[in-house]
Amino acid sequence: MKRYIPSAITSLNLIAGFTAIMIGDFFWSPILLLMSFVFDSLDGFVARLFNAQSEFGKQLDSIADVISFGVAPAYLYSLYSPDQENLWFTISAISCIVVCGAIRLAKFNITPSLPYFMGLPIPANAMFFIGVILAIQNESQTFINFFDSKINYFLTPVFMGLMMVSFNIHMFSTKGMTSSFKDNIFQYLMVILAILFVIIFKYESVSYIVLAYIGLSIISTISKRKTKQN
Repeated sequence: MKRYIPSAITSLNLIAGFTAIMIGDFFWSPILLLMSFVFDSLDGFVARLFNAQSEFGKQLDSIADVISFGVAPAYLYSLYSPDQENLWFTISAISCIVVCGAIRLAKFNITPSLPYFMGLPIPANAMFFIGVILAIQNESQTFINFFDSKINYFLTPVFMGLMMVSFNIHMFSTKGMTSSFKDNIFQYLMVILAILFVIIFKYESVSYIVLAYIGLSIISTISKRKTKQN
């Protein structure tokens, strides 16, 4: 029975994401998506603990992630559309989140394990949009004004989608950490920035942290390539 436990936890991830879509609530839906993050981390841990990793589990995990971290945040973001009467405008904007997220997961499934991520992981993309929801619901005038603009509303998911499929950008992770401080400088910078953002920006910090992660990863990628060339 142990081999079925990781897939059962993955199914909870899927159920939480689907429920977040069904209720479409700006308070409970983000909470459900945060629960999806927990289940998404837990299923891999349990699979390794019970030595129950499988190709089936890997594929099921990606399907659940498409729903919880692709479709769910895209749907919630659609509810903030500044042009609710023009359905095609909203669909064309949020489609980038779903399509690029699915491509990102497909690429992940066929790529050997690496000490970094190729492109922005889809959970990080979901966290960005959860941050947008939290900021707007807590009356952040900065976010409200920004997403009232049709151009900003449209270009934001396009940008985030492109980051997910920018496979030449190596997004650093804890998997790539070594005993050398120099090798981990970007991870430490990320922690420091995250703490500062939480203190300064509060609810707005969630989205800013993801953007900082993207920015530092781009700098890290360029820096390492220049080092190799030299």
